[in-house]
Amino acid sequence: MKAEPEKQLLSLLSDSGLAASVVEGKELTDSLPASHGSLIPPTDTPRRMRLAALILLVFTLSATAATGAAKAPGGALEIKGGRGGVQITGKGVLVGRIEKGSLKITDLTPTDQWSPYVNGVPRGKEVWLRGENIGFRVSKGRYKIVARGDGISISAYGTGTAVLDGDPDAVGATGVYRVGDEALAPLPLEATKASFGTGDGSAPSSQSVKIQP
Repeated sequence: MKAEPEKQLLSLLSDSGLAASVVEGKELTDSLPASHGSLIPPTDTPRRMRLAALILLVFTLSATAATGAAKAPGGALEIKGGRGGVQITGKGVLVGRIEKGSLKITDLTPTDQWSPYVNGVPRGKEVWLRGENIGFRVSKGRYKIVARGDGISISAYGTGTAVLDGDPDAVGATGVYRVGDEALAPLPLEATKASFGTGDGSAPSSQSVKIQP
């Protein structure tokens, strides 16, 4: 019976465009049939990701509520079409996708029941891969992710700290991000620290921060 919500969630995430075949160290391609291409336009990726993250959040809170330990998420971080590098160390729910680049996920609570998923497949304590159309999610617990490349889109709910380091394209675009309900802003050209869900109200800072390898 416990597996039923997980099956439903995986189905919803698949419908949200997060399903893809897993090929470590090789080019990754979307596993949806070509006939479905018109149903999931690329411009809808951030919207689908937010939907998937919210669905995942609902399942997570429902599961913890059953034990009497449910807590409201602390805050949110959203990145759309990022180019460059993003590092997030946090706790809670995270859903993301990279059009082309590399991803490293470290599970900081490896002994709990929640494993990171990459392209629909549960992974272990640490995973690294490079390719295209990389979909990933963290259902609960503490994590650290480092994403590098083009088309980085992430929705994170809970608490955490991000380091954002934009790499402009030919026209100077780096993608956009926002914390909570703030207005969207370009990813900074210099590595900048931004916190979400911490309640300290601190502004993003570029003092002595960098993305760890």
